Amino acid sequence: MGKKQHSKDRMFITKTEWATEWGGAKSKEYGTPFQRLPFYCCALTFTPFEVPVCTADGSVFDIMHIVPYIRKYGRHPVTGVPLKKEDLIPLTFHKNSEGEFHCPVLNKVFTEFTHIVAVKTTGNVFCYEAIKELNIKTKNWKELLTDEPFTRADIITIQNPNAIDSKVLGEFDHVKKNLKLDDEELKKMEADPSYNINVIGDMKQMLKELGTEKAKEIALHGGGGDKAKNERSAALAAILDARSRIKDDDQKPKQAYSIVDAASAAVHGRSATAAKADASEKTAARIAMHMAGERKPVNAKLVKSRFTTGAASRSFTSTSYDPVTQNEYEYVKVERNPKKKGYVRLQTTHGDLNIELHCDLTPRTCENFITLCERGYYNGVAFHRNIRNFMLQGGDPTGTGRGGESIWGKSFKDELNSKLTHSGRGVVSMANSGPHTNGSQFFILYKSANHLNFKHTVFGMVVGGLPTLSALEKVPVDDDDRPLEEIKIISVDIYVNPYAEPDEEEEEEEKTKEEKIAEDEENDKIGSWYSNPVTRSNDTPAVGAGVGKYLKARIGQTASVVSLDSDVPAGSVGKKRKLGRSSGELKDFSSW
Repeated sequence: MGKKQHSKDRMFITKTEWATEWGGAKSKEYGTPFQRLPFYCCALTFTPFEVPVCTADGSVFDIMHIVPYIRKYGRHPVTGVPLKKEDLIPLTFHKNSEGEFHCPVLNKVFTEFTHIVAVKTTGNVFCYEAIKELNIKTKNWKELLTDEPFTRADIITIQNPNAIDSKVLGEFDHVKKNLKLDDEELKKMEADPSYNINVIGDMKQMLKELGTEKAKEIALHGGGGDKAKNERSAALAAILDARSRIKDDDQKPKQAYSIVDAASAAVHGRSATAAKADASEKTAARIAMHMAGERKPVNAKLVKSRFTTGAASRSFTSTSYDPVTQNEYEYVKVERNPKKKGYVRLQTTHGDLNIELHCDLTPRTCENFITLCERGYYNGVAFHRNIRNFMLQGGDPTGTGRGGESIWGKSFKDELNSKLTHSGRGVVSMANSGPHTNGSQFFILYKSANHLNFKHTVFGMVVGGLPTLSALEKVPVDDDDRPLEEIKIISVDIYVNPYAEPDEEEEEEEKTKEEKIAEDEENDKIGSWYSNPVTRSNDTPAVGAGVGKYLKARIGQTASVVSLDSDVPAGSVGKKRKLGRSSGELKDFSSW
């Protein structure tokens, strides 16, 4: 309420409203489209940079273009403030195997929606999530790669997806004032349209080779860049390998009884006691199965299903099947996961690490790890990545961080469990390159890393050898986090392997089953004696010269009457047979 409450209730529009919203002449400012500079482009030339540098406000330039601009104008191309060459900070962007910019700690690929920051003292570029989780929250003011100290003021924001009004091309000082630089580099760009056309440089190479004999040869082979060539060569090698393997299989004499079948029969075909006595045969069976490419576990068991086989209904509706008149329950093979933990010891060059494996929560991952240990797969394998205050990674026989495979010869799925998180020192987890890409590589945490929860499978915990873990953390590394002092797994000792002890429950079940059968037989004997004493009295001799001498004759007469009608049990009263009574079994129609 007030004196001027209806001051805006007018029946007309103002000049500004007409010019901006409703009609009339529009200013050029309102028609300018919103354009934002990508993080991988120079803020001066708007093209992808090759040697990046930045200023304190996070503006990124190519050193080949910013230095001549500073010499000529002496001011910042974006903000317009005075700028010197000494104010430029060299940046180091890291790339993955596919040539994409990514965070060297979390391996996250940079996109337009990634919060990207750089550390002023070293120039290394990270995603903000890594700095926040490993530096700011933990108050660990040491650079993640070089371990050099820095402060919070040294964090430079390269790209912030939440601040959409930053780095708008129309607001740059050199765009507003039309400041240009006609140097040799720009003249070269004008003369050669393919100059700096992309980050990788494949297109530039292809344009350079256009029209030559090499280009014709590449076109005959399918064309494409280095990635396409590598994929074609890998596919061709796989095809040739498969052909040679098929040829070798045809030449070999086929065995009627394979090693896998023999090993499996050695476990399943004998008694539980005999199979349990020799655990090495069960281990050989599992390894032989995995090497043969079969995923049939030794711990599989046939269990009675609640569904029928469907043979009766199938034969009733189709004449191509043999007639079946009785339904039977279907038996399915179920894998029994172990119910207890596994324990192994890694003997390294710096000491021993005792690891507890969560076989009851992550059975597939633990089976892969234990089987690889049994094969000696990790013997002599070095840890190729060591980051202080973060983790130690290994399990790759090639030592590059890109190799290693599971016992099934391919990647297997994650086993994420809310009970298992990356909390605490000594957590053992699987390394991967994305969801469901587990192989043989694993890592051990030096401290909690909750940002990895539900992204990597936690399958173990270091329960002994924490001083060894501290010694491993202090090993110096190079710029690529590779230890300068070799950290190698000498051997692996397996103390408890739940997968090699699957017969304990079977023994208990068989023992319980035998006791139940014996008890049922005893109950049947007792029941038949009380309900039908005649059949138990056939061998009773006549005793004495009194009434007992007629007892045997009476029993013989009764038994002869019972034998005449076999359908009527002894000692029971005969009943009339009811017509139309179902016996629970399907009959044929021959009597119709």
